Amino acid sequence: MKKYFIILGALFVLSACNSGNNDSKDSTTKSTAAATEKTSTVSSGKSDSRTDSSDTSGTKTTTSSSGTDSTHGNHGMAAIDELKANYPNDSFPDPSTISGGKKIGISASEEQGLLKVNYYVVNEETPFNDQSLNTQTPIAQFHRRTFDSKETAQNEVGQTYDPNGQQVDLGHTITGYRSAGAGSSFIMWKEGNWSLAVQANNLEQEDPVPLAKQTVEYLEEAFLPVPQDVGQISLRVAKGDYQANRVVWQDNQTVYTIMNADSMSALKMAVSMAK
Repeated sequence: MKKYFIILGALFVLSACNSGNNDSKDSTTKSTAAATEKTSTVSSGKSDSRTDSSDTSGTKTTTSSSGTDSTHGNHGMAAIDELKANYPNDSFPDPSTISGGKKIGISASEEQGLLKVNYYVVNEETPFNDQSLNTQTPIAQFHRRTFDSKETAQNEVGQTYDPNGQQVDLGHTITGYRSAGAGSSFIMWKEGNWSLAVQANNLEQEDPVPLAKQTVEYLEEAFLPVPQDVGQISLRVAKGDYQANRVVWQDNQTVYTIMNADSMSALKMAVSMAK
């Protein structure tokens, strides 16, 4: 009987130990699970933070890119500098000669050998080829046109000279020839390869002599481009549209044309292109 109680007690102690071990294991398992859950939560939070930061950065980059987008090229350049950058092999009139120092907007296009540059008076600096210029009327224009032969280019100049009219002393040993027709009076003369003509409106009682003398005086100090063969200057006493006054000259197969509403401005534009 005594042995029976001893064995029973031993079994009870062993059972109690096993029970304690199981509780310890359960506690360890729960602690590990809690730690794992906490780690997962922290890791997830960092990942979300990186994603948010990346999304924000992407939005800022897109906004910045959109803000610098431009349809006019480099806005940091003046219109004349953009024109030269687009046509680096060409020469152009000095914008300061076009309209008495007023701000000038510029647009240009080239098609089938004809480069056409329009000049506009603007109130503020305007980008090259700005769309706002499309609704305005030019004050001046410049053409560079290439032909298939030198002879065709010479004919395009349309040189006009008639030495059979009344002689007029224009100063500096230059003689002009005055004639009339179709309600206008003209004075024509030559200087080198250039033929020059001043037209006056008889109905408005205009006199071509003062402008002819002013032109001769100006060209004594200023030098025009040298035509290879022929050049023609056609001026009007009264102001008109941008096509009223023309300076046209030929260089091999190329013809250059300057037009301006003001006669002296047309001359100054041409002089600014002399090499």
